[in-house]
Amino acid sequence: MVINESKLLSNNHYFEIESIKKQIVFGNTFNHDMKHVIGWLHRYNGNYKKTAAFTIGNDGEIFKHFDPKYQSEYFNSLELNNKSIVILLENDGWLMKNERENNFLSWLGYIYNEEDVVNKKWRGYNHWLRYNDNQIKSAIELSNMLCQEFFIPSTAITHNTKIEALEDYTGILYKSNLEKHYTDLSPAFDFDYFTNNINIK
Repeated sequence: MVINESKLLSNNHYFEIESIKKQIVFGNTFNHDMKHVIGWLHRYNGNYKKTAAFTIGNDGEIFKHFDPKYQSEYFNSLELNNKSIVILLENDGWLMKNERENNFLSWLGYIYNEEDVVNKKWRGYNHWLRYNDNQIKSAIELSNMLCQEFFIPSTAITHNTKIEALEDYTGILYKSNLEKHYTDLSPAFDFDYFTNNINIK
């Protein structure tokens, strides 16, 4: 597995505090072309710390942003930040149908066609940008590597709905398991394939 280190962040964007990692949490970038990293670099005069350890690009390329033994302020919870390794999938998330042009628009106005879209009503939205198959394969590879390195159980939640009492959970989960207002990961993710292929050598 090749990990691209061209998008490493300075320590202005995370805390060099080591902690015991108990879970991997997947979320979306809600943008593409690594624009979220550009945002990280320029917010708060270069001291923005709501960052993730890794991004998996739309084509499946894995980018490392900082050593996953450290932590950021990705969540509004010190406990979650301490115990989590955050991985973002490059994905625009929910889409709006443009009836006039018969296409779909992201929240930033990017245009997608029917083949890019999964249609399912969930959390107030009806259309979702697909995740690339190579992304899911890279997510499996990276998860397996991190689980082995940090002694995290290589088991994953099988769905994206909210779960109560996750305080003691160890393993792999998604932001949408944590709170009902999160829409990542969306119904466009192949949870069955991901779950069934974790920890398969």
